Amino acid sequence: MDFLKVLGSVVNQGMTPSANRRIENSTSQPGGLEVSDLLNSLGGSGSGQFGEILGNLGEMGRAAMRSGDDGKTNPMVTGGLGALAGALLGGGSSSMKGALGGTALAVLGSLAVKALSANRSSMQDQEQVMAGLRPPRNEEEVEQVQQTAQLTIRAMLNAAKADGHGDRDEIRRIIGEASEDGLTREEQAFISAEIHKPMETEEIVRAVPNQQVAAQVYAASLLAIEVDTDVERRYLHDLASSLRLDRSVVENLHTALGVS
Repeated sequence: MDFLKVLGSVVNQGMTPSANRRIENSTSQPGGLEVSDLLNSLGGSGSGQFGEILGNLGEMGRAAMRSGDDGKTNPMVTGGLGALAGALLGGGSSSMKGALGGTALAVLGSLAVKALSANRSSMQDQEQVMAGLRPPRNEEEVEQVQQTAQLTIRAMLNAAKADGHGDRDEIRRIIGEASEDGLTREEQAFISAEIHKPMETEEIVRAVPNQQVAAQVYAASLLAIEVDTDVERRYLHDLASSLRLDRSVVENLHTALGVS
């Protein structure tokens, strides 16, 4: 089962109407994505023709950054790349789902690095791979990426059930569109099983290997729900506590994604 492809499908369907806008706006928010982080995310996510397109877009962005008269980042470049990331996470044909999943993982990884105030160059190889910040180099690293993508999907669908009832129309839509999204029956069955199972917050938390992935899981949960009810706010508060995320990290992620 290709969990990157499944993640691309779930993200493409739009867990919440605000998700793409939040990603787009994150490039202009304090603590949000740096243009260099976004370029690295786009340039390293995906393979084949779509991966080549992303790489070319990244090179175009770097060239635009270098062309500034005062060495500062052109806000048009920042906004344009933010819009590109938002669009990539909200669309694409079935053949692009794996690349979309890679893009989603890399954007979440970049947000987590920023929120943790981490030095990317000092991150361990395993952390960089699970954050989608460099491509896997062997089968073990491929498996690590797949496990992180699976955990991200579980976290997003778990958050969507946080209000205790869920939107039945939304659930039917996610399952229905997955069947038309180029996913195998096994992959469709995985989504359906995750949607219908009881809340599994403790199990998800136990599967988190480090604080980098913890921040990614929290960021993915923020994208999965509107956060417009007290129940959802309590869920996020409890999730952050269980993940042992510092208050500053949580605030950084909320600020970057524009979630109050």
